[in-house]
Amino acid sequence: MKARTNKAIEFLLARGNLPILYWLKKDILEVPVDREFKNLKKYADRIRILKSQRPNGGWCKKKYDGPLCWEKNHYIVPTLRNAFKLYDYGCQPEMDEVQKIIEFLFSTQTIEGDFRGAYLNEYAPTYHALTLEVLCLFGMEKNRKCQKAFRWLLKNNQDEGGWVIPYRTIAKTKLKKRYNFEAQLKLKPVNSDKSKPFSHLVTGMVLRTLAASPTRRKSKVAKETGELIMQRFFCADKYEDRHQASFWEEIIYPFWATDILSSLDSLAKIGFDRSEKKIQLALNWLINKQEKRGYWRAGFKKATLEHHLWVTLSVLRVLKKFNLLEL
Repeated sequence: MKARTNKAIEFLLARGNLPILYWLKKDILEVPVDREFKNLKKYADRIRILKSQRPNGGWCKKKYDGPLCWEKNHYIVPTLRNAFKLYDYGCQPEMDEVQKIIEFLFSTQTIEGDFRGAYLNEYAPTYHALTLEVLCLFGMEKNRKCQKAFRWLLKNNQDEGGWVIPYRTIAKTKLKKRYNFEAQLKLKPVNSDKSKPFSHLVTGMVLRTLAASPTRRKSKVAKETGELIMQRFFCADKYEDRHQASFWEEIIYPFWATDILSSLDSLAKIGFDRSEKKIQLALNWLINKQEKRGYWRAGFKKATLEHHLWVTLSVLRVLKKFNLLEL
């Protein structure tokens, strides 16, 4: 089955906002984008996000009034979400605001090398991977702190390969005693039981981070991680976070958790071929989801037209990487 890519491109050209048109022309049509790039500086949502940046370089939805030692934790998720958006809105590493984002993200790195805080004082390989992905997107891959963060990842996977959220591998009764502010002030983070199976939610997010790195994407571990992810396509996860197999089908952009679209994007960057049976299966599923009007729907209930447009652009990128784009 072939995707009607011309129809999708026409849909984006007719309805896309400035950032979408910029990336469509740059990545898909491969035409000059100087004018669009210049105009991105005036894009309203980009200006709004930059104006709302806090002095520490991050973002926080509401004023924090809890223990001072956990204040930074409440900035992590909104900062990552805005960082992904600003990258898509054409923000560059040399911008002062982007440098502040980078400084904030590095401020969440521990002596061990992991980015911590999203799960209080527990290890958070999910948000560690998201943070490292953002830093790679903004050209920080060779920074010594990023290299330390990659080394932390490679030292903290499971025996069979892949990654987990460590506290998911211990008994819930033990976890319940730990998971409050008072306990977290005193306790060291849980180490994972390495004999337990990997989580494809976590492993797919790590795969994206490896794929975002121009050097790491060609590594043996990237290839092995990609093979692990393909084993789990359309299967339930081994842990309760996004456990149901249906979560594979909830495609979104910017990429966040692991789904079929984000995984295919990573596998293509790493160099997997569409002749792989699991990739063929996933591509066929994706192509089959194209709407009659040419676009792909974002996989959550409150998705707007803009969400559908970004997902459609992301699908076109994947199809192009697998040499399935027809112009």
